[in-house]
Amino acid sequence: MARPPGLGCLGPVFTPAANALAAVWPGVIPGLPPVNAYPTAAEPPPVPGEPAEAGRLRHRMADAVIAGGWAPSAVVQEALRTVPRHRFAPETDLKAAYDDDLAVVTRRDEHGRATSSVSAAWLQADMAEQLQLTSGAEVLEVGSGGYNAELLAHVVGPTGRVVTVDVDPYVVHRTQRLCAEAGSGRVTAVLGDGGHGAPGHVPAQGFDGVLITHNAADVAPAWREQLREGAQLVVPLEMGGYARSLTLVRRGDVLHCEHWTTYCGFVRDRGAAVRTAPVLPLADGEVTVRWEDGEPGDTAGLEEALRGPRRELTTGLVVQGTFNFETLQVYAATTLPGFCRLTAREGSALVVQQDAAAMLSDGSLAYLTYRKVKDAPDPADRLTEFFIHAYGPAAEEVAERFADCVRVWDREVRESGYPPMTIHPATTPDDQLPPGDVLDKPNARLVFQWPGRTPAGAQSLSAARGTACLTPTS
Repeated sequence: MARPPGLGCLGPVFTPAANALAAVWPGVIPGLPPVNAYPTAAEPPPVPGEPAEAGRLRHRMADAVIAGGWAPSAVVQEALRTVPRHRFAPETDLKAAYDDDLAVVTRRDEHGRATSSVSAAWLQADMAEQLQLTSGAEVLEVGSGGYNAELLAHVVGPTGRVVTVDVDPYVVHRTQRLCAEAGSGRVTAVLGDGGHGAPGHVPAQGFDGVLITHNAADVAPAWREQLREGAQLVVPLEMGGYARSLTLVRRGDVLHCEHWTTYCGFVRDRGAAVRTAPVLPLADGEVTVRWEDGEPGDTAGLEEALRGPRRELTTGLVVQGTFNFETLQVYAATTLPGFCRLTAREGSALVVQQDAAAMLSDGSLAYLTYRKVKDAPDPADRLTEFFIHAYGPAAEEVAERFADCVRVWDREVRESGYPPMTIHPATTPDDQLPPGDVLDKPNARLVFQWPGRTPAGAQSLSAARGTACLTPTS
């Protein structure tokens, strides 16, 4: 068969009769209809139907987050301005979806407690920044929802990937549906217990970042093991029940804290590692003692102690105006023997704080409170004094120990912020831990090097790794 003119050495054209496949050459074989070419886009077009108001509110939300200092990088700023947050929060209206300081609850249990949500935009932006992701990175998110995963997918770009895991089938199916409708195509939603990470989806060298989006009472070994060496794990970790978002860097089997973010609150873990804190109701339920870490102390005689007189002791700490004492909460939780938490009914005459840091020792109970000692029309001129209230036969001694904790914190820690901290496997022997205060959890041992408590001459964790922990951003 002769070649059509102009084909040169491309080879023969086979007819259907000669072969099941036919090569067609538009513009070369006479009589064929013309062929039209259409432009193609590298990125899929935006999902149609977005109200103009959504775009305006999204930019306003992004402006507020950026102005607050939570999104310093251009790529996270662009993600905030691009990903349609309202498409991942259909349970609420546009205004609420784009409120920069509002978490949108998307799932509740039978008791009405939130079990899944779209977190506040400023916190999501900050956590994305802390991961320090680059284009093409592969990320694990534990706790699904859709929007946060799409923010990360925008940050890692077209060659990146986000794997998001949740234990709730409803949440996973919801995430899959919303990401299919309004997402990038780079998010894989997996049903499973996030405490095990994402087996079967781990890159050869490990994930380039792991983000936990629920309050964690412990650090699951899988989060460290599935993380690439030198990469970041961002986790809202509870210490004595106080949650702080931590940025941890993996160096072998040890996680080093590089950054503390101010206090935050997420839904609680619902996987196999979930822990229910032991509680002890007292005074017909008016007061409840709970132990967020460790086992309950000796509670004998507490009921009788609460019926006795209350010892009140000033700490000598008087502060002016609005005062941030978030480091004091974690300091007490990690340095005071017998630390616990108290909750009380509103209007209780026994415990004036509805949620108070406390300690239990020698059949006696002490807790931290404060009272206004000078009022003023301008809040900046008001004065507040910190007190210890205590009950029981050793009330005076226990109150003095708690007050001394507050004084040391005021003198040594208050202006220096959070301490250097490392997290070690639970099997690490004492003699292989660095100096510091140790908080033990089922899967991890946390070591804090608070100023004024680290032995003189001991090498600090920050010096050992060449990086200092940052003070909180308020």
